[in-house]
Amino acid sequence: MPSRKSSRNHNDYPASTSSRGYSNGGYTYPIVPGQPMHYGSYNPYGTADRRRFTRDGLYNYDPYRSHNKNASRGDQASGARRPKGVRDEGGGGKEEWGEYAQGQPGAGPGAGAGGPGPGVEDKWRNTYPYVPTSYYYHSPPPRPPPESLDLETEGGEEERENWGSKWEFIFSCVGLSVGIGNVWRFPTLAYENGGGSFLIPYFILLIFVGKPMYYMELALGQFAQRGPVSIWKMCPLMQGVGIAQCVVSCIVAIYYNVIMAYCLFYIFSSFAAEVPWSKCSKEWGYSANIASDERCYEWSKDEPNATCAAADGTCQSSAKQYYDKVVLGIDKAFLSPTAELTDGEIKITNETYALTELGNIGDIKWDITLCLLLSWMVVFACLVKGIKSSGKVVYFTATFPYLLLIILLVYGCTLDGALEGVKELFIPKTWSGPKSIQDPQVWRKAAEQMFFSLSVSWGGLIMFGSYNKFHHKVHVTATVISSLDFVTSIIAGVVIFSILGALSKETGIPLDKIVEGGQGLAFIAYPTALARLPVPQVWAIMFFFMLFLLGLDSEFALLETVLTAFYDAIPSLKRYKPVITFLLCLSCFLISLPCMSYSGAFVFQIMDDYGGGMSVMWIAIFEVIGIMWFYGANNFGKDLNFMLNISMDGCWAWFRHYFMVVLWTIIPIILIIILGVSLSAWEQPLYAKTIQYPDWIHGVGYFLILIAVAQIPIWGLFMTLYYLCAPSKKIADVIRPTPEWGPGEKHARKKYQASRAPRHKGHLHGYENPAMAYPYYNYAGYHSYHM
Repeated sequence: MPSRKSSRNHNDYPASTSSRGYSNGGYTYPIVPGQPMHYGSYNPYGTADRRRFTRDGLYNYDPYRSHNKNASRGDQASGARRPKGVRDEGGGGKEEWGEYAQGQPGAGPGAGAGGPGPGVEDKWRNTYPYVPTSYYYHSPPPRPPPESLDLETEGGEEERENWGSKWEFIFSCVGLSVGIGNVWRFPTLAYENGGGSFLIPYFILLIFVGKPMYYMELALGQFAQRGPVSIWKMCPLMQGVGIAQCVVSCIVAIYYNVIMAYCLFYIFSSFAAEVPWSKCSKEWGYSANIASDERCYEWSKDEPNATCAAADGTCQSSAKQYYDKVVLGIDKAFLSPTAELTDGEIKITNETYALTELGNIGDIKWDITLCLLLSWMVVFACLVKGIKSSGKVVYFTATFPYLLLIILLVYGCTLDGALEGVKELFIPKTWSGPKSIQDPQVWRKAAEQMFFSLSVSWGGLIMFGSYNKFHHKVHVTATVISSLDFVTSIIAGVVIFSILGALSKETGIPLDKIVEGGQGLAFIAYPTALARLPVPQVWAIMFFFMLFLLGLDSEFALLETVLTAFYDAIPSLKRYKPVITFLLCLSCFLISLPCMSYSGAFVFQIMDDYGGGMSVMWIAIFEVIGIMWFYGANNFGKDLNFMLNISMDGCWAWFRHYFMVVLWTIIPIILIIILGVSLSAWEQPLYAKTIQYPDWIHGVGYFLILIAVAQIPIWGLFMTLYYLCAPSKKIADVIRPTPEWGPGEKHARKKYQASRAPRHKGHLHGYENPAMAYPYYNYAGYHSYHM
């Protein structure tokens, strides 16, 4: 006799063969005799018997009801009609059914006055809990397949968005990793930290830290199909790491768009008879009221032999003065020359300080502010529809920049003196002392640039991976993109250093003094080279448009990381994507307005050095500790083997697996050593190697670090207290995966849970059997019956 749970599965048994029963799957709704088109409670046993019907005239054959074999068939047939007063509800009432039963032949005690024994209706009601059931006779609702319901909830959950194709995913990752950080930040840090002395640590860290972490984050997001915050169901103690990554992404997004605003400013300035930075002028600016000074010199296609006429020999190119005076307006910033007595010596040193007065940052430049507003409007327009819109944009934004970079590379290498500049990039000048390979600060800067360039530990890679198909060969993608990122940085570095080498030979100024450094190096060297090309306006527009596109790709990822964290925490916000995206973009625009002031370059540097540099180092350390030490590098490697269908058969597969496990395990140790040694010899950042900041400004920088990194211990303490106080939790579970952890793809999740289920002896029943679909047992009364 089949059980109730089996009868709930409509596909377990074939439909009844009765010509008068109305079936829905495996059980039959019996017709109440004498009441056409009505039916009572369903018969869970599907016992309509055609032979009994033709013999006895009864449709609903009842195996529990006793029948008088001696009674005539005519009597049975005449008593088979139901009187008018009887309700057509399933089973009927006792009183009415008793009256009806009195006229039945063979009725025994218990059914009115000598009626038949309890029928199937009463037998079912007395044996099992009665559940009122609503039937749809004409159009029963189709039963959804088990795969359409989430295994964790009764009603299921909304499917996560996916990339339109694997190429959208690849180009988005390329756009995220290959961005302004390669073209703007890498050459600047290489120039300020000894060229080749910076490149060697950068390459070593890329191989042993950057590439494994890049693969780790992409694969982690793809495996769990979750954002950077909810991914920490694998280790609740490290919940703050995901929040810290969102904070850092928001900080970097604020000042990253400032660079994009500079690009738009140069694009609009290029629509002129000649590019304005190619010559020293007394009529720069929209109102023609900005003039170069006597230290300015020209080096363009019309003036190939640059000469410096300054008496003290401190000359600046026209591109340098245009950037400082017209774009930044830094010459109007409030600076405080200060005389100080050094300890132990009677000597007065003159130091120049910036941002010495709280709130005195100068006027907001309206022209560059409009460019910033336009940049944020473009970002909002591309993000308003989510990854479906930004994924299409990257087809162009991630490929077009390489065309111009290659053109500039060929041009730069043909310049006279370019070879000397390229040697400066690849060959260290010294192997000891400051700005050498033995300087801990150089290693720290190389590590920060590696994280900045690859976008590791920002949360963007986890977010991009979470929108990917579950079985995508992400290990191949990670290897190719991280290698492409390094090649792009080298190309941009060669372009910059070849131009600087040519400038050094023309002017006679040493290469390390040709530019003062700072974040404006790319806006000095590149425009200088562009001014010497034929039709420089076209090349300038194309180049700065390329730089804008590079920044746009990274800006997508930074803001999508923050938005994904909101959507994962509060899924209902997905219905208001345009509103949430608009509010986030508007907030970031307002916060970035101080970077548009005359002192904006100083504000920008503090945000970059502290908020986007040092913070990421701390986050990376805790991130890898949480994944590789608490969750386990071996467990993580097995999860990836499951996702990628990688077999452990063979020596090569075994070696590859445990090599990555060992490498992932020692990464935190490497980062802790680099960070610890560099902090022991910490030097406060300077602007252009000469301008210092007061202590309270450095305090603001430390606050930017704390506002991100402090999320880790705060949330770690909160989760520890929660697991300590919750009755259903154990304190040891705070470093163990929660029951919700596992593959985000539903079919893979079933296999994953089955593979990790404890081995039971004998047959598994119900919930104990992971192969059984949960929705079949998710109905009222199941638990009360199967207890």
